[in-house]
Amino acid sequence: MENIICEKLSFSYPTSSASVLKDVSFSVSGGELCLVLGCSGAGKSTLLKLMKKEIAPNGTLTGCIKINGSVGYVAQNVEENIVTDKVRSELSFGLTNMGMNRSSIELLVAETASYFNLSDKLDNDISTLSGGEKQLLNLASVMIMKPDVLVLDEPTCQLDPVSAQRFVAVVRKLNRDFGTTVVISEHLTEELFPCADSVLVIENGKAVLKDTPQKTVEYMKKNHSPLLGELPLFMRLFDGADTVFKCRELLKEKNLPPLSSENDDTSVDMKLKNISFAYTKNIDVLKGLDLKLYRGKINVLLGANSGGKSTVLKVMANVLKPHHGKVKTERTVSMLCQNPLDLFTKDRCGDEVEFGRITDFLQIDDIKEQHPYDISGGQAQRLALAKVLQKNADIILLDEPTKALDYELKVKLADVLYRLCDEDKTVVIATHDIDFAGEYGDYISFLSKGEIVTTMPRREFFTSLNFYTTCTAKITNGIALGYVGEQDLNDGGMI
Repeated sequence: MENIICEKLSFSYPTSSASVLKDVSFSVSGGELCLVLGCSGAGKSTLLKLMKKEIAPNGTLTGCIKINGSVGYVAQNVEENIVTDKVRSELSFGLTNMGMNRSSIELLVAETASYFNLSDKLDNDISTLSGGEKQLLNLASVMIMKPDVLVLDEPTCQLDPVSAQRFVAVVRKLNRDFGTTVVISEHLTEELFPCADSVLVIENGKAVLKDTPQKTVEYMKKNHSPLLGELPLFMRLFDGADTVFKCRELLKEKNLPPLSSENDDTSVDMKLKNISFAYTKNIDVLKGLDLKLYRGKINVLLGANSGGKSTVLKVMANVLKPHHGKVKTERTVSMLCQNPLDLFTKDRCGDEVEFGRITDFLQIDDIKEQHPYDISGGQAQRLALAKVLQKNADIILLDEPTKALDYELKVKLADVLYRLCDEDKTVVIATHDIDFAGEYGDYISFLSKGEIVTTMPRREFFTSLNFYTTCTAKITNGIALGYVGEQDLNDGGMI
């Protein structure tokens, strides 16, 4: 039986005459795992929200979308789904509203917490959970209601790599063990592509293809799709390589030259010395942290969810005052916060920034008349970035700047960052995007439990790790020396 049937669906928002979705038709069968791919602003989020009538956006809709069964929805913003302050009450919230008796609720809560590995967190405040744990809680709160269809809109975009892999593994297990129909929009295709039953490709609001992963790869390569960069790297390198292991076996037949480490003398632009900070008395989030940021370079902060990366940026920006230690710099600072919507105060995107060269380059001129809350996550990210860049500060702090951006837009973002560095500006990025860091970072710092463990040039950093490293490094580890990004593979003659 088909759980989802979409027929000639078109949709436009009240603030725009242009259609976000255009004559979209497809179906999803019961028990199917369907991966939705599309560029930022292609209409993916709108399509997924239309599958859940309670959160369907307001606008003009023609055609139809039919759902057979109940729908559970998990948003990309980890905080968006949370409605209570305790883990136990969050899990029981929906069941209580249904009028289920207390003993039945307690049993289902205990069972669900056990399945999602949250049993030891049941009586905790949700605020004490990591980002990965919060998103697992969101998923558990949805699944306790036993939906027939699970819809997820980029659910891992705020998670560190390890938490993201765990989350995707749970989604795959739900699909496999219970036959839950899954429709998921996700840029973490390395984990999902090999196990998906189908891939729905959205381009400019149109469904141009829905087919098997292998047929999708063939289509994208044949048509030089702008979404090629969204495919797992191992699939792009070799035809028929559907895992990292197979790609490594094929790579062994090549003779890639070793790449040497970069040695680049540069001056320090900002220094954090012995920084300690606490949100709650006697519980330090930052613990005697020392960090140097290099002028005219892209400095990257990596680390697990709730490790303190955002806090470090806020201390650098003088938004938060440490109770111990000093921040030393003689230059101006501007910051892009993790939630871009926090920067918007107007009802029209065109009133948020001065549209011109920067907005044209970031491809957001077409959203000028829209409300900031009606645009996609990727568009909001670019609008916020434009607003920060127009302040023309010397040191630019970016908290998760690649969130909700597709491959091509990440390349454009990197070009913007390189231009800033060429103008003697310093860029600091806190991110979970390992591959972006490995491709474009100059210096990488790893933050763990409020302390900087190390700071190294990017090639030295990623080749020294086994798990918290780039897809390129995983593929080439032990086969070719010094490869950490796709440009390295290009330099070695592989791309």
